[in-house]
Amino acid sequence: MALPSFLKHIRLLEDSGCILTHKTGRTRICTLVADPFSAVEMWLEKQRSTWEAHTDRLEQFVTETQEPS
Repeated sequence: MALPSFLKHIRLLEDSGCILTHKTGRTRICTLVADPFSAVEMWLEKQRSTWEAHTDRLEQFVTETQEPS
């Protein structure tokens, strides 16, 4: 990835409040901000439980319909 593209992504993350950055000389330090990710984490947890229920039912179906070896 080219540096300008990388810096564009960093700027986007910083503008959205997902990270904080500060630059010392040629070094840029990025720190994650936890608050914006809590909503994502809650959504993912809900999706995880939904999909686990689906895959559990799929496993049960496959197990029950499997022909004996």
